[in-house]
Amino acid sequence: MLWRPVGHGVEALYLATPLGRRVGYGVYVYRYRGLLVDTGPPKARPFAPEAALLTHAHEDHAGGAFRLGLPVYGSALTAALVAAPKPLRLYRRLVWGSPRPAQVEVAERVGPLHLLPTPGHAPDHVALYDPEAGLFFGGDLFLGVRASLATPGFDLQALLQSLRRALALKPRAFYCAHAGPLQAPLEALQAKLDFLEGKREEALRLKARGLTPKEALRRLFGGESPLALLSGGEMSRLAFVEALMMEP
Repeated sequence: MLWRPVGHGVEALYLATPLGRRVGYGVYVYRYRGLLVDTGPPKARPFAPEAALLTHAHEDHAGGAFRLGLPVYGSALTAALVAAPKPLRLYRRLVWGSPRPAQVEVAERVGPLHLLPTPGHAPDHVALYDPEAGLFFGGDLFLGVRASLATPGFDLQALLQSLRRALALKPRAFYCAHAGPLQAPLEALQAKLDFLEGKREEALRLKARGLTPKEALRRLFGGESPLALLSGGEMSRLAFVEALMMEP
């Protein structure tokens, strides 16, 4: 596994299992000033010299924590979830592997990185922010401008607030766990916020006209994603549309 410099003293490593590559699943972990940002999935073993920090407890971000043999830090909710992982559906075990319990120490700051609550993608999600350098490790906060799949625990209103919080900090660099380093972070974050707010307005208009979420799904996105079938409905556009149609 080869780390590559991506700017501002940050190195990136892209991790994907063979099945993950076939279905388009991979994750970036980052190394910054002796700290590892997320551990990657259970089947991977990236190296950090001092400690690791977790953005949230999903197995592609925290599943490798038990392998590291070094201090791992996260929020209180992440620590509880990683200490007692819930059974995963088959597709997640096949893509990432099954995490084992691991100890996570609760922290609000480790070295230069502050843990900022940024729920929405998951209730325990945090971003890691170095205010002096203006660096923002966003975990799954961004994913992509037009990302339109919801997973269990997805909260649209919380995600909108988290994006606004990230924008208010005006980060000079933003490192996403799936999209990689963003070339123009403020523009990308604003574009995502605009996309979500625009789709929410469309969805609420369709709801006012009496359309069901399934009917609105066809109007908004042309139909369901193939990943809904792969995940048994756990990851779906329909759930995303249902979140859009909830009254703010």
